[in-house]
Amino acid sequence: MNGPPDRPLPLVHFVGFRDDRYWNAVRVFGRPDFIHPSWDRHAIGDIDAGDIVIHATAGTADAPPLSMSARAARRRGAVAEPRPAADV
Repeated sequence: MNGPPDRPLPLVHFVGFRDDRYWNAVRVFGRPDFIHPSWDRHAIGDIDAGDIVIHATAGTADAPPLSMSARAARRRGAVAEPRPAADV
C-alpha cells in the first residue's frame, strides 16, 4: 500500500488567552490540547514541529519567549526564600 507516511495529528496550543477571545478561538479551531498562560520557554518545550499555535495577542508569535512565566518566577522566588522557623 503506497499511502502517505503515518503522521500524528498536530496538537493545538492556545497561548495567552484570558478573556472571551478563548471562546472565539474554540469556535474556529476547536478545543486546544494545551493552554499556555504566556509565551515562555515552557510553552516552547511543549510544541512540536507541525503543531498549531494560536496566540491571543497579535505580535506575540514574533516576540522572543520569556525565560519563564511571571507565575513560575514568583513560585521559584517563593521557594528560594527561607521561611522563618515556627515557634513550637
